[in-house]
Amino acid sequence: MDKERTITLFGNRQAQRCHARNRSGNQCRNAVARGDGGSVCRYHGHGGGPKTPEGRQRCAEAKTIHGKETRAIRQRRSELSRELYELEVVGRELGLITGPKSPGRKPKTD
Repeated sequence: MDKERTITLFGNRQAQRCHARNRSGNQCRNAVARGDGGSVCRYHGHGGGPKTPEGRQRCAEAKTIHGKETRAIRQRRSELSRELYELEVVGRELGLITGPKSPGRKPKTD
């Protein structure tokens, strides 16, 4: 299949068409983001992330997963979970805790 070069927007405007293909082989129906020489739309990777080593480093340090949760927050939660697990084990050995164990995975031990 040949790639279509342009797509009509708003009935009368021509724009360069995204060159990305979907799983069935059809071409994306979106226009290329901002006519700055790119070949794909914003949904298929326009921009491409930081270009300089400093920018890549800042991006790596600022990475978050699931919103505002940083690596430090996840690390702290992991430490608290490990501590809670150890307290639960000690409580069971002393007979202070009975019943089912706390749900969830056991924290990794270093």
